Amino acid sequence: SVQDMMRKNFGEKYLKQIKCVFPQAYLYAWQKVLGKYGQKKDDHELTILPNLDYKNSILKEEGGPTESKVRGKMGPQMMIERRNIFHNSLLQIVRDQHKEFLKHMDLHVDDSKITRWHKDFDVESCREIDTVDLPEKPNSGVKLTTAQEVLEKASDIFNLNPKLGESLMEAAKKLQKEKEEKEAAKAAEKAKSSVTSSPAPPPAKEPVVPKALKGINPKLLEKIRAKEAQKAVLEMTRDEGQIKKIKQFRRLPNVARMTRAVFVSEKKASLMLEFVLKKLVQSYPGNVEKTILEEDLRVLNTETKGWLRIQRVRTADYVQVNAAGDINAICQSLEQTLKSMENSSS
Repeated sequence: SVQDMMRKNFGEKYLKQIKCVFPQAYLYAWQKVLGKYGQKKDDHELTILPNLDYKNSILKEEGGPTESKVRGKMGPQMMIERRNIFHNSLLQIVRDQHKEFLKHMDLHVDDSKITRWHKDFDVESCREIDTVDLPEKPNSGVKLTTAQEVLEKASDIFNLNPKLGESLMEAAKKLQKEKEEKEAAKAAEKAKSSVTSSPAPPPAKEPVVPKALKGINPKLLEKIRAKEAQKAVLEMTRDEGQIKKIKQFRRLPNVARMTRAVFVSEKKASLMLEFVLKKLVQSYPGNVEKTILEEDLRVLNTETKGWLRIQRVRTADYVQVNAAGDINAICQSLEQTLKSMENSSS
């Protein structure tokens, strides 16, 4: 049914991975197969039921106080809540792998401050989700309750086929011998490790130096790496507002040059804001919304110290540009502001 709905393969492995990510989501039990007229057969089938009381299951594992037991059917709110729990559990698994990645790169960042992945961390190449075993299928068929019944059953098999009995006995002896050898080796290794002192930690691997940086002073290389690490930490700990502002300031020099070009081509001291926005949308490389360009012009109004002004006259906004202003100096000032924002954590 799941394969038909998703139009994708869904096997036992995915079920085990789901149990690993959200173990309290479902209840798993083996039940006897019912025949045509309700008779129970010797064979069993795995039954999966949604655990409506998953909250109490989680609270019991965490040692918290339990709530009243949930009864009834699974509603939309519960489905959304279960999906969010599953999503957050998956996200936590990726965060743990990202933490290992940062530790390997010798970067120490507080988890609560990280807002985005490291630029070199490939989310698509994360390790596969672990699996958790499902309940074992109960033994079906004849139940052998006493040792006498087991011996009688084995003797019946050996009498029917003596060669099979001999081969089984040889295989059993071989397996028992291998098991004893493994246990002896493990015990000897454990005794050896307890007697000898703890081994010295392996020497730290020297970082690989790119071809372009070979021959440079090692102290200078350390400074470059430290600067790159600091930049990576800043990029990971910025909030959405800071990221949006940096992206905006990266556009501003280009928007300023394009706005000046509009005024030069129109040969006017002031133009309506709607007209300027229309020209910018038409000439801006790539697709960009008019509202975004309007925000950029209003930021230029405050950041260019009078070079670009937006004034409201009656019911319309007008844009004025100082033709005598040096556009190169304006763009350089914006780039300096952008550089200070990229090097700052606040």
